[in-house]
Amino acid sequence: MTEMEKAFKSLYDAFARYSRPQRITVCPCCTKPEATSHLTVGPLRELCFEDLADYSFSAMTTQGSVDDFRYVLPRLLQGIAEEPYSYNPEILFGKLRYANWTIWPVDEVSAVRTYLHALWLRGLTSFPLGQQLPAFFEIETLLASIAQTGEALEPYLQVWSATRTEEADAHLIQFVTMFGAEFSDGRTLHEAFWTKAQSQAESLRKWLLRLDTLRRIEHSAYLLRNDGFEHLFEPALKNLQHQSGTTES
Repeated sequence: MTEMEKAFKSLYDAFARYSRPQRITVCPCCTKPEATSHLTVGPLRELCFEDLADYSFSAMTTQGSVDDFRYVLPRLLQGIAEEPYSYNPEILFGKLRYANWTIWPVDEVSAVRTYLHALWLRGLTSFPLGQQLPAFFEIETLLASIAQTGEALEPYLQVWSATRTEEADAHLIQFVTMFGAEFSDGRTLHEAFWTKAQSQAESLRKWLLRLDTLRRIEHSAYLLRNDGFEHLFEPALKNLQHQSGTTES
């Protein structure tokens, strides 16, 4: 059994205390009454993930309660780790913070954290990311999704530092190419979903400007792909070196 499969099992075990609701209430102004009827028919594991997309977008705001969300959560988290997703994955992960998941029972919190770490490791060891996680566009998307839960990013960045594989290095080169310029003038990522995760974005900046991270970027530059964005890499790296006070080796 893989770490991801173990994480799925932990989720289903921990949230098994929530029985299938007879009905899921919806906001009559925003949602058709039958919009959630498919969620209350059949075993949870057999629900089609594609059919859960609209619910995942509206959960707890216009569709259902926190306990309804906890009932469906294992299937949602399994689905987004295995299949394409109709919306930005950050939306689904943000629902965890909306539901105050960190004050749930210990086994539920532990199951979610185990899942997040397994998902992160799967992402780091798969490049391009879509080969294993088709719901996520690139490693920044996965980082932003984890950040939306409210979790600190330091443990995940430590795993990135410790994962010395070509795939993890390729993710780093791609991230620097696409986002390295965002860290100029003392700034960090601050747009889109990062607006609600500024403490995590600051942690990301500190990690990115560490000497060992910068050296790793320099040594992995051979992994830069000719994908039409390669011209962004060199100025992005120079910007990071400038921000950290180091010079190019």
